[in-house]
Amino acid sequence: MKNRKLFVLFILLIFVSEILGLNITVRLLSDYQTNKVDVNVISGTYTMLCDKIQVLPIDVSAGNAVTFTYFEGKIRMERGLELIGFFSEIEFIGKKYNNVFSLKTTNLSKERIYEENLKIITIPSELLLINTIGLEKYVAGVVQSEVFGSSDDVEFFKIQAIASRTYCLANLNRHLTQGYNLCDGVHCQAYKGRCTQADILRGTYETFSDVIVDTNNKLISTAYHSNSGGMTESAGNVWQRDIHYLQSVKDTFSVNARNYQWEKVIPTKQWITYFTTNYGSKYFQPEYLDKILNFEQEQRIAKWIIDTDTILTKDIRTYFKLRSSYFSVSSKGENIVLKGKGYGHGVGLSQEGAIQMVKLGYGTAEIFRFYYQNVSIMKYTDIIDF
Repeated sequence: MKNRKLFVLFILLIFVSEILGLNITVRLLSDYQTNKVDVNVISGTYTMLCDKIQVLPIDVSAGNAVTFTYFEGKIRMERGLELIGFFSEIEFIGKKYNNVFSLKTTNLSKERIYEENLKIITIPSELLLINTIGLEKYVAGVVQSEVFGSSDDVEFFKIQAIASRTYCLANLNRHLTQGYNLCDGVHCQAYKGRCTQADILRGTYETFSDVIVDTNNKLISTAYHSNSGGMTESAGNVWQRDIHYLQSVKDTFSVNARNYQWEKVIPTKQWITYFTTNYGSKYFQPEYLDKILNFEQEQRIAKWIIDTDTILTKDIRTYFKLRSSYFSVSSKGENIVLKGKGYGHGVGLSQEGAIQMVKLGYGTAEIFRFYYQNVSIMKYTDIIDF
């Protein structure tokens, strides 16, 4: 029954995607340097073009694997023990429906599975893998990659689908000069493969083409994070660009969720070295030491002011790999203890806060208007001309 439900939702996504015909290009494995990759066709049939020519006499069908290796600016192509040749560009072009392939590299603990088409080209010292895929399938894959396991509520999946779809369309030109629309890492949105969860497919299908817009019917930047720690952050404090719909709000819905609090212990010498290296040797002096070893952040602050020094809490977060920039400091023996709140940059929608709002019966529009000020939901087909 579950498999049938999954199949029906998958077919619906194919159907609406075919009608609209909106595809995007995503760089795969962008967090890694890929020098060698195995591509295995799982289902469907692919025509494979090598420098625009069909080198193999037949199409590639399920169960066939091909290996590609970077070699002196070219792509070395092998099938089993057979060397096929050296090329500048490889394309896997799916025929009809349900075309699925997997990627396996030494960088991955297990293979990743994707849908639709694949292009492989070279950039300096590595292979560049680009997936061309329908927007709605991509959105479902993002939702599964970003939030699966944090909730099993289809209503929350709808919220994440709308936010992810909006983010995608608002940032389509982010990597255009590099030959694709988006990457699959946190720089854009996590996209680790095809969606296999029926409720996520349902949430994506039931919100088909829904996006969030501001008062001028312009797509907003749907920043989101895991947990706000009880207070979201304004965009101006994180990215030095004030955005009227991304302002700080008190967020009681995120309190006491899984990622609400965290703690990290750091050697005192390492902590002091950070300040003396970046702000001068005066931080060896007792009066300055007291300030950096005992610090209470009762509410989010972007700038920690000590005399004439402006210390950005986001820089400390980055350097020490903290869950958030919302933390307090206390001294304990030869260590300092950071007690923090939240997980992520804190701007925009708190995923765990939204999960709680769903449980309390808040509607989709209400949740978006809480985290993004003065916004509404529209169909992107009504505001974008593709």
